[in-house]
Amino acid sequence: ALLWRLLVAVHAGLAMLHALQAEKIPHSGVLSAEKGSPPPPPHLSRQLSRERLRGGTPVPPPSPRGEGEPNMLADARPLRISAGHFGKCLSGDADVDVALFIAACQNYCKVLALIGPFTLLSTREVISNMKKIEHSFELAPVRYRSMRELLEAEVAAGMHQPGGVLVDPSAAVGLLWARRGLTFWVHIFRELSRIGRQRQSGRISPAEGPTPSGRSTPRGGSPTGDVSLKELVERGYAATLQPFNGWLSQNSMSLALRAVPQEFPRLAPTQLEMLEDLEAWCDVVEQLVGRMAAGQVE
Repeated sequence: ALLWRLLVAVHAGLAMLHALQAEKIPHSGVLSAEKGSPPPPPHLSRQLSRERLRGGTPVPPPSPRGEGEPNMLADARPLRISAGHFGKCLSGDADVDVALFIAACQNYCKVLALIGPFTLLSTREVISNMKKIEHSFELAPVRYRSMRELLEAEVAAGMHQPGGVLVDPSAAVGLLWARRGLTFWVHIFRELSRIGRQRQSGRISPAEGPTPSGRSTPRGGSPTGDVSLKELVERGYAATLQPFNGWLSQNSMSLALRAVPQEFPRLAPTQLEMLEDLEAWCDVVEQLVGRMAAGQVE
């Protein structure tokens, strides 16, 4: 418990330091609001004005919510709702809507909070990455709703160096780490879904491995099912984020792993719905991160 409180305090301090540095460090490129560019939509202008008056970071809101759109708490299927938000980010055949992506990531922070306190690191990274994206996005909120337009503008402004060396902070860095963070959770959710489907089909015993429906069970002896939730998180981290993390981030993750719960929370009314939601989320987010990767390589 003491180590976890220390970890929370350290990362709160780091978040404050990053915020102070972001205020002091000017934008590395020469991007500017375009003369003659169409003004942002009225609802976006009002949101930006309100945030600036409060001294907060302007965040583009999600698309207007219809009366029939499900509410996360009332519907009790937060992963399916999150998948819907990320699905709306897919623009055309190969692009990503940046404003809707920011809104989807903000919504996903609510899902992370439901999973457990060990997700604090992921939430902090999401917030940091969104601020980096917003820094360039706000210069031309209409034009830069296109991820490709936004990245091309940063390159054209001379922000980044040849050979894929990215300036930090920048939208390119924020999008890169946002993509890596989403890939981390796709890895974990895919494994939870796989184990759940195998248990349904009888290929592994109900007493083997973590249950992706909100209740852990005693570990058994099967090589395919003998895995804890903590081990799934460790594997996901090793396969996605660890190769790109430095000493501080790796040690922070080691401390966070001590807070991984024994039970994965129930995020749907039934186990079958839970599996469906895990798979639906992974399907949409995999498509999204694929587009992001392709756009960043180009």
